[in-house]
Amino acid sequence: MNNEQLVKDITAKDEPKALAAAREIVDNTNTEAFKMLTDKSEFLFDFVKNNVCKRLSKAINDNNYRNLFAFLKIYSPDFEDVIVGSLAKYANEDMTDELLELLEHGTDDEKAYAAKYFSYIPDTIAADDLTEYAFCDNEALAFNAAKALGAMNSDCAYQKAIDLLNSEDEFTVLKAVKFLVAYENKNAVEHILNAMERSSMSENIAGEVPYIQSLMELLTTYENKSQVLLCIDNILSGLGEILPLNQIFCFELFEVLSFLIDFNIKNKDSQAAVVLLKALSKFEMLSENEEYTFDEDKNTKQEINEICGLLKHQQEYFWNAQKNLVKNELKLQESDIHRISSALGIVAEYKLTQAEQEIKDLLNGSDEIILCEAVIALKELNLLDGIDKDSVLNKVHDENKKALIQSFLC
Repeated sequence: MNNEQLVKDITAKDEPKALAAAREIVDNTNTEAFKMLTDKSEFLFDFVKNNVCKRLSKAINDNNYRNLFAFLKIYSPDFEDVIVGSLAKYANEDMTDELLELLEHGTDDEKAYAAKYFSYIPDTIAADDLTEYAFCDNEALAFNAAKALGAMNSDCAYQKAIDLLNSEDEFTVLKAVKFLVAYENKNAVEHILNAMERSSMSENIAGEVPYIQSLMELLTTYENKSQVLLCIDNILSGLGEILPLNQIFCFELFEVLSFLIDFNIKNKDSQAAVVLLKALSKFEMLSENEEYTFDEDKNTKQEINEICGLLKHQQEYFWNAQKNLVKNELKLQESDIHRISSALGIVAEYKLTQAEQEIKDLLNGSDEIILCEAVIALKELNLLDGIDKDSVLNKVHDENKKALIQSFLC
């Protein structure tokens, strides 16, 4: 049987035929067919990939499991668990030595599989190599190495990641965040959220948080609610641009926004109001413009529409109350720049003229980013009359920001 037919059969509904194809691939160590399957996997529905994994698992036995070593040259995140899990099932000292050898000297694909093996078999003999790879540029290898170190409860690697959160290099910080998420220690959440507040890649970091602890759990148990709301705010900002739309299921955004609606009916929290108004704007845009969801599956599109329906179902008086709360965010200290910036964006988008005085008060401050965004907001509201232009410009030293402000003030 040719390879194309094998791939077609193993992904088909006919279970006996699919299982026969799986056995032929494994028994004959058909790496070409496996490579063709991995190339096709990104176009397969999740339930089809799950079926393929079950069939491969049934095809692997104590007579052919050694054949799997040949497949380690072809990395696939969709099939790594069935391959490595099957090897771990037959693990012994010799196999662990072989996987350690691959971890040290194999290709990047082989190293990624080998790192995964040590998350199943957490032998600390591999700890040094795993720590070296846990912060590398190969995302699969780095993630699997961090996962294995988490299984080993490696305090040394964990502390290294915590320290790297303070790096001046944003990409190093993001690598550290991804390590901590894979490591799966919820004690790291506070450190991650602190790093998010300092970072210029806050949307990227926020998008990692729900994979270590759910947003719903954080909303109901985490002491610093403001950080959690800022995390949700950043996720909404990045959704569909930096963060894939299908992650809304992992983020549990329907549940999160339902919670925030009920929360703000009772608490009238200004930061939550900004988050809710940002969500309304974002999901109206996503549901009304097909170009944003054209490539998404039907489940994602349906979830987007349901979230939009949830938000639009709220009465006008509810949304008016949220809009009136937003100006309170503009009274914060300049150190809360992320919250102020987000609120100014909402003020400009919804034309909240009731916040005029609070925006103008921001011009008395010294933070150049806030000054710039406040001028932009006033321009959007047609409220620039009476502004002391020279006073504002004299406090701005960044030439790009100064030029931008001048373009609005002239």
